[in-house]
Amino acid sequence: MELPDFLFDRWIEQKHTANPPIEYDLASSTGPVWTLRELLALSKGDELGTLLDTSLSYTSAAGTPALRLAIAELEGLTADEVQVVTGASEALLILFFVAAEPGANVVLPNPGFPANAALAQSLGIATRFYSLRAENHFCAELDEIRHLVDRDTRLLLVNSPHNPTGAVMRDEQMDSLHEFCAERGVPFVSDQV
Repeated sequence: MELPDFLFDRWIEQKHTANPPIEYDLASSTGPVWTLRELLALSKGDELGTLLDTSLSYTSAAGTPALRLAIAELEGLTADEVQVVTGASEALLILFFVAAEPGANVVLPNPGFPANAALAQSLGIATRFYSLRAENHFCAELDEIRHLVDRDTRLLLVNSPHNPTGAVMRDEQMDSLHEFCAERGVPFVSDQV
């Protein structure tokens, strides 16, 4: 399998090797770079002792029962309906693997996180893109999205707040797309990182 060049990674590599170093990075989503000592210095009182006494070990692949229950309560679900993963990239990887069937397609935003399209294409999934246009404040046009979905669509992905534009889809739009997908048996994926 050959993945297309991931230009975002090339940019990050240039950022980390810049000479002189970049003093103010306004383009990344990561926080400050701290040493473990600096991070531990943030704790107060007994927090440090509690942290230092925490056991580190493997847990259930679905996540601990307490974590799954907390997420379920937040989202109005049962703990059995929650799958904990290490991040959005892992969750999306799982979803794209599930979607990878002969003749399948996925519907993605453009612009969008480059890894989504690269992953889908590397798995042989046709990609269809709906456009987020500057003249429309990068707001999704629901009719355009609906037009791209057909009987071979294995998932529709929305990203709100959108990466990289920051555009937010209104609740009514999310509900409308969810209902549209549910009627057709198409998984509606809402990436809310």
